Amino acid sequence: MKSLELIKALTLAPGISGHESKIAKIMENELAETTKAIRDRMGSITFRYEGKGPKILFIAHQDEVGFIVRDITADGFLKIQPIGGWDPNTLLSSPVNVINRVGVVHPGIIGSVPVHFQQNGNGKPTITAMFVDVGAKDKTDLLENFGINLGDQVIPVTNFHYSELNRRILSKAFDDRVGIAAVIETAKFAAENEHPNTVICTGSVQEEIGGRGAASIAMHTDADICIVLEGAPADDIPGIPGNSQTCIGKGAHVRLFDPTMMVKKGLADFVVNTANKYDIPIQTTIRSGGGTDGAKLHYANYGIPTIVLATPVRFAHSHNCMMSLDDYDNLIDLLKKIVTDLDDAAYQNIIR
Repeated sequence: MKSLELIKALTLAPGISGHESKIAKIMENELAETTKAIRDRMGSITFRYEGKGPKILFIAHQDEVGFIVRDITADGFLKIQPIGGWDPNTLLSSPVNVINRVGVVHPGIIGSVPVHFQQNGNGKPTITAMFVDVGAKDKTDLLENFGINLGDQVIPVTNFHYSELNRRILSKAFDDRVGIAAVIETAKFAAENEHPNTVICTGSVQEEIGGRGAASIAMHTDADICIVLEGAPADDIPGIPGNSQTCIGKGAHVRLFDPTMMVKKGLADFVVNTANKYDIPIQTTIRSGGGTDGAKLHYANYGIPTIVLATPVRFAHSHNCMMSLDDYDNLIDLLKKIVTDLDDAAYQNIIR
C-alpha cells in the first residue's frame, strides 16, 4: 500500500488496548512476504531482519484510546469506562461503534443529561455522567438482541479525509497508527535494501493504559538501540502556553526529554546530525508531560539508548485528529537514513 492508503486502513480499523488483533493483521498482511511474524502472549507482533551490526528496535503501539462497557442500566443505556486519556469536553453527541464479543457492530451516540434538564447548565461534563445510546428498549433487549455485555469495545467513529491543500489528513487514532504505518514502511525498507545492522520492527499493545506491552517486550528484547515511533501531540494551536515545539507541517518531532525518559546525548546527536546531513526537516522538543513505550524500554537489557521520533498530531486523543503528510514523509526519510547510517562505529559513539 502507498503511505496514504496505509494510514487510512490503519486509522479506520478498530483496536483499543487489549483488542489490537485487527491492527496486527494489517501489519502481518503488509509484511508477510518479507519475514515471519513473531507474536508474544500479550499480542505484540515483531518482524526481524537480521544483519551483522547493532540491533535497532523500531516500535509503535497498535492500540488507540476508546472505551469499554462498564455498566448497563435497566432502561438499556451503556455506562462507559475510558481506555486511555480523554477530555470530556470532546465527547458529547459523538458517534461510536459498540462491538460485541462476536464482532457485531452497533452504532451509538454518547449522551448525558441535556442542558434543558440541568439545574446548572454550565456544569463541566464528566465521563462518569455520560452514557451510550444504541437504541435498545431496555437491558433485556440490549443483552438478548444486541448481544452487548460488560467489557465490550466502544470505538470512536469518524471519516477519513485527505486534502491536497497543504497535504493535511483528518481521521482518528493517529496516536499511534501513524507510528505503526512508519514501522511497516521501515520494515519494508530494511527487507529491500542493504544495511549494516539488524532491524527489529514491532507493534506493541496496551500502551495507552501504561505501556504494558512494552514492559513485556523489555523483559526479553536484545535490542541495542530503540526508536519509538509516535503520533506526538502538536502544540501549535491557540491557547497553548509557551513557544510551539511540535508544529504541523514543520518536520518530524524529535523528543529529547519527557518526564518518563531522558535521551542519551550520543543518540540525540546522531539523530539530529543525520537529519541535518540529509536536509530532513525536524523539530527538537522538550516535553513537560506525557510518556511513551520508551519509558519501559530505555532501562531494559542493561540500558537501551532510546529516542522518540514522531509525526505531529493536532487534537490527539479525540474523535478527529489532524496531521501533515509532509511531516510523515520527513519521518520516513529520517528512519531510512538511520537504518543505512547507524553502523557499529556510530553505535560505539552513541554508547561511549
